[in-house]
Amino acid sequence: MTEDNFLVQRSRRASLKASIEAIERGLVERGQTVRLCFLAALAGEHSLLIGPPGTAKSELARRLHTAFRDASYFERLLTRFSVPEEIFGPLSIKALEEDRYERHTAGFLPEASIAFIDEVFKANSAILNALLTLLNERQFDNGAGRQNCPLISVIGATNDVPEDEVAEAFFDRFLVRLPVVPVSTAGFGVLLRAAPGRGWVPPAPESGVGESDRLALTNDALAVEVPAAAVDVLGELRRHLAAEQLHVSDRRWVKIVWLMRVAAASEGRAAVALWDLLLLPWLTAFDAARQTTVADWLATR
Repeated sequence: MTEDNFLVQRSRRASLKASIEAIERGLVERGQTVRLCFLAALAGEHSLLIGPPGTAKSELARRLHTAFRDASYFERLLTRFSVPEEIFGPLSIKALEEDRYERHTAGFLPEASIAFIDEVFKANSAILNALLTLLNERQFDNGAGRQNCPLISVIGATNDVPEDEVAEAFFDRFLVRLPVVPVSTAGFGVLLRAAPGRGWVPPAPESGVGESDRLALTNDALAVEVPAAAVDVLGELRRHLAAEQLHVSDRRWVKIVWLMRVAAASEGRAAVALWDLLLLPWLTAFDAARQTTVADWLATR
């Protein structure tokens, strides 16, 4: 590594650390959740927060948005009465007059960089099916054509995950699944002594992660090596999960390795470390109980 490259990577690490510290400032016992959501966004992946209302899920998403320079933000609470216009924009009257079925997407999810969708599984199957393509391929079917979307990451939130075919496919689009619980007894006093009226100050816009920064991080991640020892553990875990009848798709395994590569690149490392495998519980298991099981399995290795 040249001295110039070393200095660039050191500057990037300092910037990422400052962004994390700014996002988590004042959020009690949410440091791990912040870091995992931020890592997912750097990797171009999505996070799902699973837990009861009032646990700072929406606040976390709003703060994450400020860590990305020139990033547009979209937020919506879904219900079983939600209609596509709330997510994708209203129909264009002018287009209808010209026999075209198109939407005005400005200010809606197809033109957002960071998005927070609360109660993601409350929407009907028509909305969820449209979201599948947008989340995975960054494209939106608008009329007769497909519209490219600048989406970096979506943070979804839900109280629970329903068990049906559409919900299962949608659930799989979220690489990082994070159970969020109320603060502990130890943190309760800190929460009560916080001064909400004082407000939170977002980081300076120019200090955020820009498109060029994300591209440079991506290029570095592509060069990160995955050692045979890590591949062996991943293969062993794959067999273990299959024996427990826990299906993890090939697509998810590829995304898991990519996230670990981004984690290594963000710290200036040339290879994935075995310690990066500690991310696996949140990337493979569906809920807190199964994540604990995976964590215990990893601890024995």
